[in-house]
Amino acid sequence: MREYQPQMAARSAVELVISVVDVSQSEKVLRLYRDSHALVDYVCMAHGTAKTEMLDLLGIGETAKAIVLCLTDRERACLLLEKLGHSLQMRYPGKGIAFTVPINGIGVRWHKLLTQTDVGSEEAESMSKSERACGLDAVVVVMERGYTNVAMDAARKAGARGGTVIAARGIAEDEVKRFFGIEIQAEKEIVFLIVRSEQRQEIMTALMKAVGMNTRSHGLVLSVPLSDAIGLAD
Repeated sequence: MREYQPQMAARSAVELVISVVDVSQSEKVLRLYRDSHALVDYVCMAHGTAKTEMLDLLGIGETAKAIVLCLTDRERACLLLEKLGHSLQMRYPGKGIAFTVPINGIGVRWHKLLTQTDVGSEEAESMSKSERACGLDAVVVVMERGYTNVAMDAARKAGARGGTVIAARGIAEDEVKRFFGIEIQAEKEIVFLIVRSEQRQEIMTALMKAVGMNTRSHGLVLSVPLSDAIGLAD
């Protein structure tokens, strides 16, 4: 019997759509995803980092957040942002945010399922070349638990406005410990911030100084480009 050899789509027409909303709105977002025939979706809990004064200013009384994600093709991802903007009024700051992240590699079978397009066809090639640049990036910090305030203070001083925090658990502590020779705790916090591309370098530098690998939080700081976004204050 011939051994199965999985194939990866080097050029992808798939995007990750991420919505960050109050917990009470998560079911509406999930329903909108499914009504739009997004085949793969996930929900996880988080909390916002905006200060009380900002929450009062925006009229938001709840900091508990839900992050609702789905994988879909780029055309549907664009349509989902439009629907979120209208149905949940995400066109206006304070109603939640939503953004899309281009996926540049995925299994061939998943790619075909999500896009109904065979990898290598002219359609897939042209879509992969039409990645949109919206001038925004997601800066992500994965660090030991308890240092969110330190990270956010540094990020705000460098120009960031707020972020979203997810509790997580590391699964590669032994390997990291052997490589860096430091003690790594299993409990993690993941903070992600949406920033303007021109601010990214300054904010990432500030975060690396405050919570990077040479600090007690042993943080990993990275960034990914966004294709599009709604719900952000100017």
